[in-house]
Amino acid sequence: MPSISAHQTRQGRGIEVLLVEDDPADAGLVRFALKSSGGRFVLSHVTSLADALLWLDGQGCDVVLLDLSLPDSVGLDTIRRMREAAPAVPLIVLTGHDDEDFAVSAMAAGTQDYLFKGETDGPALKRAIRYAIARKRLEEQLRQSEQRLHNVIALAQDAIVVADGQHRITLFNPAAERMFGYRAGEILGQPLNRLIPDRFRATHDGLMDRFKGSAPMAQAADGRPEVVGLTAGGREFPVEVSISKETGENGVLLTAVIRDVTERRRFEDELLRLATTDSLTGLPNRRHFLESAERELARLRRYGRPATVLMLDIDHFKRINDTHGHAEGDEALKAVAAVCRRELRDSDLTGRLGGEEFGILLAETALPDALEVAERLRAALAGIPVPVNRPGGARLTVSVGVSPCAAQDASMEQALGRADHALYRAKAGGRNRVEAEPPFAAPAGAVFENALS
Repeated sequence: MPSISAHQTRQGRGIEVLLVEDDPADAGLVRFALKSSGGRFVLSHVTSLADALLWLDGQGCDVVLLDLSLPDSVGLDTIRRMREAAPAVPLIVLTGHDDEDFAVSAMAAGTQDYLFKGETDGPALKRAIRYAIARKRLEEQLRQSEQRLHNVIALAQDAIVVADGQHRITLFNPAAERMFGYRAGEILGQPLNRLIPDRFRATHDGLMDRFKGSAPMAQAADGRPEVVGLTAGGREFPVEVSISKETGENGVLLTAVIRDVTERRRFEDELLRLATTDSLTGLPNRRHFLESAERELARLRRYGRPATVLMLDIDHFKRINDTHGHAEGDEALKAVAAVCRRELRDSDLTGRLGGEEFGILLAETALPDALEVAERLRAALAGIPVPVNRPGGARLTVSVGVSPCAAQDASMEQALGRADHALYRAKAGGRNRVEAEPPFAAPAGAVFENALS
């Protein structure tokens, strides 16, 4: 029998969590993190992959917390074997590798989330579990949607439109009627580009002419930057189009099979949002912030423009959590994000780097102006009461570190490192203050001109 300990039997009284962890200390940390859930999380524990697979086969669960260093399985192969055994169960990896590339590989292998060991405090772990379940649900909805689309194609229920060599519509099936809002009788004989918004018609006609002059062939046109359909009522919607050409005694016939992909695009956009956004504040997460900042810095370097980075940290954030509860800490984080959105320009980039720390990239901004922005932010945030939305009592304060971006910086991380040093000085100097990294000497021919002017 597998070594299994269950806090409760499965009676639908909470989220069933299966912990697969052979280290007693790490397992104890997870158990402690979920202990105060009031029954919302029901934890079961096994110490090997084999025992986990037996448990899933016989008992099932709502989510799996998986260590990748087990007695009988190590590394990404552990994820593969778990995915094969339970493809529908959300999976969160617990890893001791503080390595972003490894975490990305784990996500690509089929996990919904990952947590670094030692950072599995109660709120973070509970949020990760809930979000993993939500992500898996969205993935399953997307999978089912794509399967439905496949079935529609197999049953010839996609819109099918046939046009002659002059691009006049000669066939318009019932699915096309439903999709575009025209009756076949009123659209037959009309130009095919009537189904395309005006701004795309020139591109569309060029594509049709290319097919018209080619040998008989079939080709998908969904690789174009944007393919948009237009209904009789004027509504635009995204489509995927496949086109085939036939040449017969009646001349050229072009057949377009058109699929409305509105729902799929919506699901893809939602999955992208989950992957790039901090779910609490709505700001870009650390990875997305750094990627966006690197692109913006490349643009600024190209034009020789200055930029400055800020690191902002809530003072005594642990005290807020300990005194008022983690829910109030969450409200404080959301309030900081709201003030940053209000006070900063649309061209500025803001992201939550982790915990109570935020990163800000001020484009086209040299150090003196950046210090004014940082001070304005500090003052605005100092007006937030703690608890949030309850006047009186304590006020939230922040410390801010500021550093210019340098032409010689190999990456955004270097500028953030300098801002982090300045932030440390702000903390050491009493908090609720702004500090800048001391000026540095720019080399001859520096790309960022007048960065400190």
